[in-house]
Formats: sequence, structure tokens, C-alpha cells
Amino acid sequence: CPEVLAAVLVAQLERSVAADCELGEYPTGTECCPMCPAGSRVFKHCTATSSTTCIRCLAGTYTDHPNGLTYCRACKLCDKGANLATAVECTYTKNTVCGCQPEHFCSSLGPEDCELCQPYTVCVPGTVVKERGTFTKDHVCEVCPPGTSSTANMSETCTPWPRLEEQDPSPAPSVPAIVATLVPVVAVVVVAVAVRYIWQRKRRK
Repeated sequence: CPEVLAAVLVAQLERSVAADCELGEYPTGTECCPMCPAGSRVFKHCTATSSTTCIRCLAGTYTDHPNGLTYCRACKLCDKGANLATAVECTYTKNTVCGCQPEHFCSSLGPEDCELCQPYTVCVPGTVVKERGTFTKDHVCEVCPPGTSSTANMSETCTPWPRLEEQDPSPAPSVPAIVATLVPVVAVVVVAVAVRYIWQRKRRK
């Protein structure tokens, strides 16, 4: 069939052209066309008499290397449901880079950026931070040794429990001390009452 034979010949010719294209070119039909630079795409393929026509990618799309694409790739959106946040914004030449939301670490790191984040563990009172978390590791907590404790979240050190005498360092006043304090006071009061009584009797006379 002539049509089938023609199609086979065209396919072989296109493969031959693709194999012969130089670095920085891409095959289309029977031509090797110059690639468009990163940040742009092909608007019109080259011909025997004209070069490739390129146009810049639209906002929200990119190409990150010289290409023969007729479209720009869509920028990635960081999934909030996976606790992701944008670490580096997408540009015309680079895709979005995803990181973690505050107080989260990356529990699943992909080939290009983070794919899943989890909240950092909080070291509660009674424990201390043994090892601070990193971008890809959780905090490591450690229980305080016996006789010590911590009173706040994410404490760095354990402190000894206060002893009983340290809780109330003021000793209770003894009976002799109370008596020694009260006797002079009582004596002064008695003398004052006696003097007033004598003075009043003298006035009556």
C-alpha cells in the first residue's frame, strides 16, 4: 500500500533526523530546531527558512532547562494537608520548593523537596530536651532522673526537688522566746496602769 510505505519512510526519516540533531536542538518533523531557553517554550517550530519562535512562560508555570516543549509546566502547590509550606517561590525557570510549616519537621523527604511534615514532639514538664529537632528529625525528650524535675515545656535542664527545710527556712518560735518577748510588754503595761491609777487618786484628793 503506497500510503503505508510513505508513512514508514517518513517515520524512518524523522528518527534519522532525531539522531542527527546536535546539542541544544530538538527534532520536529524533518528539521532540527534550536531549543528555547529555560523560562520559555516553543511558540512556533522552526522551518527550513526560519528559526524557532519562543515565548516566555506565564505566571505560575516554568521550564527549568532548554527545551522543545510547546507548553510550560505548572508550578507545584505545597499541600497544607501534609503540613507543607512554600520554602522557595516558583519562578519562570524553577519549580516551587516545599518546606514545613512552623514547629514541624520533614518526615518524608523527596528527591527535590519535602513531601510530608509532622509536628515536633513537645517535651513536657518532668522531661528535658535531650536533642533538638532539625529539618528532618524530631525533638528527642528524656525523663528527669529521680529526685529532679522540670516545670516547663521544652526545659533544657532538670532541677533537684526542694528539701523540706528549704521550703520553710524560718524556724517556728520556741516557748522561751515567746515568753521573753511578752514579759517586758506586760510589765510596761502594768506599770502604766499603776501610774495612771495613782495619778487619778491624787487628783481626787
